[in-house]
Amino acid sequence: MNRATAAVRVTVPPPGQRARRWAAYHLATAAPATYVEGFIWDRTAPAIGPFCTDADGNVLLDFASHIGTAALGYNHPALLEEAARCAVVDPDRYAGTDFIGAAGPDPDAPTLPTPAHLQHKLLELTAPFKFGRVFLSNSGAEAVENAIKCGYAARPAARYAITFEGAFHGRTLGALSLNRSKAVHRAFFPQIPQVLSLPFCTCAAACRCGWEEADGTSRLARLLTPESGIVRPDEVAFIIFEPVQGEGGFRVPRKAFLQEVARLARQHGIPLIADEVQSGMGRTGRWWAIEHFGVTPDLMTAGKALRVGATLGRADLFPAEAGRLGGTWAEGNALSTAVGYRTIAVIEREGLLQNASRMGERLLAGLRDLAGRYPHVVDTRGLGLMAAVELDARERRGAVVRAALARGLVLLGCGVKAIRFLPPLDVAEREIGMALELLDAALKEAAA
Repeated sequence: MNRATAAVRVTVPPPGQRARRWAAYHLATAAPATYVEGFIWDRTAPAIGPFCTDADGNVLLDFASHIGTAALGYNHPALLEEAARCAVVDPDRYAGTDFIGAAGPDPDAPTLPTPAHLQHKLLELTAPFKFGRVFLSNSGAEAVENAIKCGYAARPAARYAITFEGAFHGRTLGALSLNRSKAVHRAFFPQIPQVLSLPFCTCAAACRCGWEEADGTSRLARLLTPESGIVRPDEVAFIIFEPVQGEGGFRVPRKAFLQEVARLARQHGIPLIADEVQSGMGRTGRWWAIEHFGVTPDLMTAGKALRVGATLGRADLFPAEAGRLGGTWAEGNALSTAVGYRTIAVIEREGLLQNASRMGERLLAGLRDLAGRYPHVVDTRGLGLMAAVELDARERRGAVVRAALARGLVLLGCGVKAIRFLPPLDVAEREIGMALELLDAALKEAAA
C-alpha cells in the first residue's frame, strides 16, 4: 500500500460477514469489555499510516489510532525495523526490576535500545521539569498506580487525595478511585478512601463551573484555607489531573485554572501529578500537554504512544526502600521499550511536534467549519492532534460514529456526547481533508 495514493474503499458495509465471524469467534471466550465490533482490522492485510484494511477487505481511514497508542499509525518503517531487530532475542519480556538487561559491551553504544536508554531519553524530554527518576511498567494505569504510591510514600501522614470532575486515570482499583468520568468504571468496586473531587474548569471567560466562588477564590484555595477549609494541606498526599482530559471528553482546561492548582500545590508542598498517558508524547504539538499551560508537575505518567507505562518525577518523591515499587515485568519489556525509544527518535527526526501543531490547526479549523453548518454540532475543541466535536445528544453521537465507519472513517467517542480525533502524528493534509469529507457526509446523514 502506497500512503501517498491510498484511498478509502468500502465495498462491504462494515461489519461484513467476515468481520462478524471474527467478532463472534473472539467474543465467545472474551470477558465483556469495550469492543468496537464494527471495526475489525486484519493484521495480515495492507496498512500504512492512517490507512488499514478490515477483515472484509475494506480500506479504512483510522483517526482513532487505537486510542492514540499507534502514534505513527500502521507499519511505520522505522518501527518495523526496530521490532524485527528485537524479535531475534528471547525472552523479550523479563523480570526487569530484578534483572538488568544489557545490549552489547557499552551502554553508550548499544546494539539495541534497552529500558535504561528509554529512561534516560524520557528524562531528557522532561529536563525543564528537573525530574530525576523513571519507573517503567506495563501500562498507563500502572504508571498512575505507581505515581499514587509515590505521593502517599512521600507524605506518609497524609490521608487525602484530590482529583477533578471528568477525570479518567485507568481501570485498576487505585486509579479507579480517582476517576470521575463515568459511573460504570467504578460502580460497586472498593475505593481508596478520602479522595476529594473538584471542578475541572474549562470556562473561556467568567467561571461558571463552580471552580471560582463569588469573590474569585478558587475551590481548592477554600478547601485548604485553615480558617474556612475542611482539609489541612499537610493531610493531602497528592493532586492529580490530566492536562487535557481524555476519556472525560477531550476537555481543554482554562490556563489560569491549572496555574492556580500548581500555585497552591507548590505553596503547600503537595505533590502535583500530571497524567499524560493520552495527551503526552507529542500529541498536542509539544512533548507534554502540560507545557502549554506553564505548569511544572512533580510527577508525571506516560503510556499509550510510548508502548509502555512510565512514572517520572522528582527523585526525592520515589521511595528509597527497595520493593516499594516493582512487578515481574516492570521495566523488562525489551520489544516495547525499544519501539517506544524509536518512536521518540522518529518524532524528533521528522519534526512531528511541528506537524502535530500545523495539522491540528487544520483539523480544528475544518471541524469548526462543519460546526457552523450543522446545528447538532454544539462544540469543537482540542490541542494539536487531540481534537473533538461534541454533538447535541449521545444518540446522535453514536449515529455519526456509525455513519462515518460505513463510509470508511474510524472514530471513537469520549465523554458523553463527544467524538475524539487522534490521527497519527505524521498525518498529512490530504488525509485530514479526506477525514473531514467523510465526517461531513456522516453529519449530514445524522441530521436527516
